[in-house]
Amino acid sequence: MIYIVFQNGQDAQRLFEQLSKAPQPYGKLLYDDKTITVFFHEQNVAHMRALFIPIFSSCIIRAFETRWILSIISRTFFYENEEEQQQILQLTYSFIDGERHDYRLGKKINVPREQLIAQSLHECLQEGVFSFESLITFRLKPYYDRLIHYVELAIDEYKLEQEYQTFVQLLREIVASRHPKMSVLHLVYENETFQFFDDHFFYLSPHQLKQFIDRRLMVSQPMYIDTSVLAPLVSIAPEKIYMYTNVTDVGMIQTIQNVFQERIELRTPLDFPKKYAYNDIHSE
Repeated sequence: MIYIVFQNGQDAQRLFEQLSKAPQPYGKLLYDDKTITVFFHEQNVAHMRALFIPIFSSCIIRAFETRWILSIISRTFFYENEEEQQQILQLTYSFIDGERHDYRLGKKINVPREQLIAQSLHECLQEGVFSFESLITFRLKPYYDRLIHYVELAIDEYKLEQEYQTFVQLLREIVASRHPKMSVLHLVYENETFQFFDDHFFYLSPHQLKQFIDRRLMVSQPMYIDTSVLAPLVSIAPEKIYMYTNVTDVGMIQTIQNVFQERIELRTPLDFPKKYAYNDIHSE
């Protein structure tokens, strides 16, 4: 038998509901106000506990993890705005789920958080009776430290995204305020390079593009602005940009789209007039 005592009856109910939904390799599960009791119907209790621990670990995550992450965001890092909390929460789960690269851990072995909880549970379950609050406070520190790690990553990413959005908005305002130096500009992206053409499809060399760059733009921006692509585009501020590409998940392409918005029209490289052999053009 495993007997779990809670100080908070709502926590007991929340965990009981998750345990009730999960596969149950045990004999009986009882909930009474601030206690959960797990009975095993087999004599091999060690074997049953080995089956129960992974289920219990997953249930703890489903029942409490989001609340704990929000608590870290607000109480440890002092983000009190609810909208900011939700954005950081989503970013935190993007790191937890592996959608974003955890650059701090790199190639180090990343023990799943379920396993961190499971390791903490083994000692508690040996005793048969334990307090859920003592489990959280003392036993789950490795797991809680992992959550703090992911929140830190998320906050770093959140700050970068905020800076990026500010940067994009500044560039939008600059483009809107400038008199266009070209009505139409053709931009070809292929083999990880950008090639510029004017409205008559004449190739614009890197040297020519540099002549367009407004040097004040380079000095006034709080973030680095790319001198080979973004700075010429913003300085020229064309009324229309035709971008020829087969990919859209490139950072620079997304930034160009975010800055120029309705001024951009995406086309495929096959739409570029064949008589202009842009692949044979060499930069100066």
